[in-house]
Amino acid sequence: MQGNLARLVWGWGPGETPGPTPPFLGSEAGGEVAARLYTLTTSDHRHHLNLWAYVDDVLRRLADGDADLNALVPDAWAKQHLDKVRTYREAESLARAAKTKAHRALRRKLAGK
Repeated sequence: MQGNLARLVWGWGPGETPGPTPPFLGSEAGGEVAARLYTLTTSDHRHHLNLWAYVDDVLRRLADGDADLNALVPDAWAKQHLDKVRTYREAESLARAAKTKAHRALRRKLAGK
């Protein structure tokens, strides 16, 4: 049963040589849209922004015809909306980095013995 289902979905089943990669998210255009959204969300995550506030504001401003795209990039947007920056995330990142650094130093020390 699973082989028949795989053959229907991907065009190949168990024991067969796979053909071309199945369409990404339904279509190539869907994959491009998803890649843009993933880029947007990972950028705001890296800048410690409130995801929903950022995406909501950016989409509303684009829909209203705001042509200043440089003001919509995450780092510029964060400077305009300081209340939407999650400062506690930066402290968590620094603590995690310090813990990782200490763990690696300990492993190097133990490996040297």
